[in-house]
Amino acid sequence: MTTAVHESTLSPQAISAVEDALRALSKALRAVQLYLPNNPARGQALEIVRQAFAKVWAREPMLEIQVQESSFLWEGRPVFHDAERASESLPWLLYRDGLRAIAFQPGCEAQDLETLLTLLQRARAATTDDDDLVTMLWVADLGHVTYRYVDAGNGVEPMLMSSGDRPGVASFAPGQAPLAVPPAETQPPGEGPPDGRVRVEDFDTTLYFLDQRETTYLQDELRREYTEDQRRLVLASLFDILETRPEPEAQDEVLSILDQLVLEFLTLGDYELVAYVLREAATAARRSNMSDMVVQALQALPGRLSEPSVVAQLLHALDESTRTPVASLLESLFTELRPEALEPLVMWLGSASASPARASIERASLRLAGAHTAELNRLLEHPKEAVVRGALRLVGQLGTAAAVPGLARLLRVADTQIRAEAVGVLADIGSPSALQALERAIEDADRDVRVATYRAIGTRKHAGALPRLLDAIRRKDTRAADLGEKMALFEAFGAMCGNSGVNELDTLLNARGLLGARENAEVRACAARALGLIGTPVAMNALQRAADTRDVVVRNAVARAMRGGQ
Repeated sequence: MTTAVHESTLSPQAISAVEDALRALSKALRAVQLYLPNNPARGQALEIVRQAFAKVWAREPMLEIQVQESSFLWEGRPVFHDAERASESLPWLLYRDGLRAIAFQPGCEAQDLETLLTLLQRARAATTDDDDLVTMLWVADLGHVTYRYVDAGNGVEPMLMSSGDRPGVASFAPGQAPLAVPPAETQPPGEGPPDGRVRVEDFDTTLYFLDQRETTYLQDELRREYTEDQRRLVLASLFDILETRPEPEAQDEVLSILDQLVLEFLTLGDYELVAYVLREAATAARRSNMSDMVVQALQALPGRLSEPSVVAQLLHALDESTRTPVASLLESLFTELRPEALEPLVMWLGSASASPARASIERASLRLAGAHTAELNRLLEHPKEAVVRGALRLVGQLGTAAAVPGLARLLRVADTQIRAEAVGVLADIGSPSALQALERAIEDADRDVRVATYRAIGTRKHAGALPRLLDAIRRKDTRAADLGEKMALFEAFGAMCGNSGVNELDTLLNARGLLGARENAEVRACAARALGLIGTPVAMNALQRAADTRDVVVRNAVARAMRGGQ
């Protein structure tokens, strides 16, 4: 209950100060790992840590951090998390060697910081025969850093060890387990060889003085060194320089290198590294210590990637690649694209490429198009047919009513297939404005477009199109159409007209001339089919009057209509 109460009283400013201090400590450890002591980048990183801890002491008298495998907790609240670096992270380094809590007191940043970072770096590079971190801290006896750890032998959770306690003889609270003493210090005084004396027994007498375990360890380390991709560490160093070096010359050079690397990684197909650069750039741009120039340059990196020429080059590389890229990496990369990347994407989709990356590119394009429908509408009027086809595909999958005006304009273009595809997309959208736009295609000059329109209107049961359908039925050129078109027209009319259309259909089916039936057999059969779709008693009466007609085609159509199409 006490922890919960205290956590609720923590100010956002104090939490932010602690998070900044721990983040700066992690970056400083990385600087100690990468740079020599005389390197300015290392000095800048240490100075940032000192300033960050000074802000903590302005709000808190001390800072005690609980250590977990991939994170730090302060008063039960997560204040640092580094799951991405896994075994390379600062929390795991402390947790691995048994530390479960570490406390910092005012003055640690001035007197103990460099020593602590050096010990952490030594522990990271230590072998199984070297001292662990607990032993190093015990020997160093830092004046303003205390810690709590778990002994690997008995698993007890000891109290926090302070700088004033005599090692191994610290005072304990009631009911608390004793502080575990590092195994390296448990040897009684006076036993063993004098300090600095080398014993022959300590060495193996084989040719190379290495046993099998040590040989295996060296081989594994060499293999890891030669196979590990060091480029991520280099990128992290570049971003560290941006944060720690305020000189414009250094920042300009780093930004130029990042811009060049993004393009090179794209060419090589290293999409994970490109996505990493863009994520880190977005994170760094939110830092309060960045200048406006650097923030604008970092925010412009996704725009650089979204240039049509760059996107086209990326898509070409995907087409030429013999290996299938990981879908999640490709989609995370495309998530960073800007609206100007939509044109090369839809052109690529409209070219019917059989690339293994097609599904991922289509999903990414859908997200981008859904967020920028105005750009998608513009592409519907693009002069290149491949762009229009790709845009039609995305509009059909999105089903956005905002694209209806552009689709309506496509019904007037010269290409027949594009008009037919536009009819299908309007039918899929199905909004009132989309169905109203469909009515214009009833009078299209192409037979396939008209048939697609009849079927779309009949499926959607758009009653507003009945007058146009009736005009189409009455036109003389309908008699010259093929049977498929006539059937689609009459079925669309019969699906919606109800009893109001029975008289028209009855006339077509049963009207007589001087030499017999006034209409040809195909028109009469289609009218019978439409009456069957109406299915009312009035329609059935009209069908009954044609049941004994001499024409076999019409008689069979009437019989099927009276059975309900069976």
